[in-house]
Amino acid sequence: MRYLIAPDKFKGTLSADEVGRIVAEVARDKDPKAIVDILPIADGGEGTAPLLAVQLGAQPRSINTLDALGRPISAQYFVSQTEAFLDMSAASGLWQIPPKEREPLRSNTYGTGIIIKELIARGFPRVYVGLGGSATVDAGIGIAAALGHKFYDAKGELLKPIPAHFGEITHIETSSISELPKIVGLADVETRLLGQDGATYTFGPQKGLRPDQVRDLDLELAKFVDLVQRELGVNHSAVARAGAAGGLGYGIMTFLNGTLVSGFAVVAERLKLKERIAAADIVITGEGKLDSQSLQGKGPFGVATAAKESGKPVWVIAGTVDLHGEMRSSFDRIIAVVGEDLPLDAALASPAETLRKRVAGFWS
Repeated sequence: MRYLIAPDKFKGTLSADEVGRIVAEVARDKDPKAIVDILPIADGGEGTAPLLAVQLGAQPRSINTLDALGRPISAQYFVSQTEAFLDMSAASGLWQIPPKEREPLRSNTYGTGIIIKELIARGFPRVYVGLGGSATVDAGIGIAAALGHKFYDAKGELLKPIPAHFGEITHIETSSISELPKIVGLADVETRLLGQDGATYTFGPQKGLRPDQVRDLDLELAKFVDLVQRELGVNHSAVARAGAAGGLGYGIMTFLNGTLVSGFAVVAERLKLKERIAAADIVITGEGKLDSQSLQGKGPFGVATAAKESGKPVWVIAGTVDLHGEMRSSFDRIIAVVGEDLPLDAALASPAETLRKRVAGFWS
């Protein structure tokens, strides 16, 4: 039996590579004649840039930059001869900010902009940016400021590019950078920028916004979008994926003339997922949490769609599973690590061993 094992990360516990190795070990134990192909995947969320880098032979580089609160840190990006890869979370990620220190209204993507500015200076024609795991809701004004855009209030005073100042911005001075590389934002959600289904309402609370702050910020962000349309002549707020990474998708289109694509689609193409599915008898995928948001372009559903097109059965294992109607038709077998017999705390105490025991259920 030929198995393709193509998992995403179990966020906060196991990397996609670690999950793949564990599932492969169980497969070989349960089926000694198994032929196993391990293909860790990503979908634009945290870990996308290093995963692509490893698979495509890009080399890591480090740069001194700033976290979302403006504190000095070192971040990593990856380069080949003709393209570069970075996760915005490397500089502006939520994982960088302890829960008690999170201030989303005063956080921005300036540090990610520093990395992009370096890549522009080095002349890379194409730059891929993973848009997951952000600590920010700044619609990309931090990146814009790092590249030379300036935001002024009604008195002509320069404003710090943070969400708390959205309502004060009355004029935008554009950057003097005339030639930009092709910037491609890799998104793992299709969320738009504004409204109750938009970035602020959907992701703001997990970054620390209170309900009243969510409402107010969405209104101020809508006014900022109107200002951008008047001053720059563009409005990308309704584009799918514009709300990714706290609106950084919108910022990439607006201030960098970039494009937004499905992170999973790029990973699948670059790593030849369809060809590897075609060579398999059974496809096994997984991620930390399988729920309704997974339907928006997350890795396991992308794997399942491609596998079904090839007529291959798909098994999925996830840390937690919130069953949704489409899951039954997408996956032939579904296993959750956390259940009534195993609470979350117990699973987190020994994630690798717990995963090993649970995944064995595919063969029982």
